[in-house]
Amino acid sequence: MIRKILLAIVLVFLITGIGFAFQNEPDGFRGLKWGDAPTEDMTFSYQVISEYGTVGNYYRKSYIGDKMDKLNMGSAKINSITYIFNLYSNQFYKVFLFFNGEDNYNILKIICEGKFGKQTQGDKYSHYWFGDKARISLYFNSKKKEGVFGIESEEIRPEKPEDNKQKEVEKAKEDF
Repeated sequence: MIRKILLAIVLVFLITGIGFAFQNEPDGFRGLKWGDAPTEDMTFSYQVISEYGTVGNYYRKSYIGDKMDKLNMGSAKINSITYIFNLYSNQFYKVFLFFNGEDNYNILKIICEGKFGKQTQGDKYSHYWFGDKARISLYFNSKKKEGVFGIESEEIRPEKPEDNKQKEVEKAKEDF
């Protein structure tokens, strides 16, 4: 009887998602909170339009005094950091840190497990932590010796052009 009650409790936690949160869920990255607009020290890099949404990618200039991005996470060396914002609302919702080398991957894995706890899902070179506020991913391609560490808001989703028809019409007024 006790086993049935415990099983029922575990199932309730799994169904409601309470069991999927992980410790220390981030609400942004390096001073930017989910939903913030790009800061003055950021430079627009490129725009991506896909079936998943329209986004603007930014990076921080590496030579702006104390606001520059550190290209490391602990001892792991990072090649570049890309901040992703919704193109229409300019809301920050995702960041990618790109790196090379298995040593950097191993350091990032140690950091993630220490900060976020046991992964929610994954295998040898792909690790995921799913929470209520954010999802974390760490991926390494062992053949190319390169990887990406990502943090994404669970609340803010990519915007699609179809959701912003009027803004598209207004942007094109002077183009005719």
